[in-house]
Amino acid sequence: MKLIVNADDYGLSEGVNYGIINAYQNGIVRSTTMMVGMPGEAHGVELAKANPGLKIGIHLRLTAGQSLCKDLKTLTDETGQFNAQGDFYGNENICPEEVEKEFRAQIDRFLSLGLKPTHLDSHHHCYGHPVAYPVVKKIARELDIPLRTVDSKEVSKIGEFSYRFSDEFYGEVSETMLIEIVDREIASQGQNCILEVMCHPAFIDPALYQMSSYCIQRVRETEILNSDSLKRALTEREVELTDYDFVTQQSSC
Repeated sequence: MKLIVNADDYGLSEGVNYGIINAYQNGIVRSTTMMVGMPGEAHGVELAKANPGLKIGIHLRLTAGQSLCKDLKTLTDETGQFNAQGDFYGNENICPEEVEKEFRAQIDRFLSLGLKPTHLDSHHHCYGHPVAYPVVKKIARELDIPLRTVDSKEVSKIGEFSYRFSDEFYGEVSETMLIEIVDREIASQGQNCILEVMCHPAFIDPALYQMSSYCIQRVRETEILNSDSLKRALTEREVELTDYDFVTQQSSC
């Protein structure tokens, strides 16, 4: 089995950045996705360039922080703040042109930082919105990079491997929870599979505390992802840690 442990929210705050780097240097994280235009952006770039082995994709956002584009009538309030997650998903009047404009602005911002994106995903799965998904699929094809699956129940084929994305490692997390996610995938798909597990390691800082209610759990995730017993359990199951560069290689075969 090939396991991609992707840390979401890189760039959200310095505490998030430090937690992700810690889980890369000492744990099982090999991949992350970055939110541009957030308080930890510059700090995240600095750490990324000091840790080139950590693969970085783009964590597109439409439900957190300020938009990069102005006058997005269907996505933001009058101050340019994105609408909350609940309001976003309940909005049937989202303009696809505005979504594309903002997504492209975020991608251009990422590229301007001197980083090379390995793949695309999104904050709060926002590109899963019926209006946003066709837009992001088109952009991913243009960039020729992988796109995280929206439906965690969907199993697709990448080369000789099955591929699935799991968002189950969230909330009241435990080492047992993560191992069970891996075991279920091996039982259903065999060893010839790629599983991406979403995670959110972090250390709490004032910026994170103000922006997210998911704080203490992030610290617990960091501890679990760095656990020696977890590493042994994965080794026993012949699980190989990888990243989206492997997915790209398989897709081009």
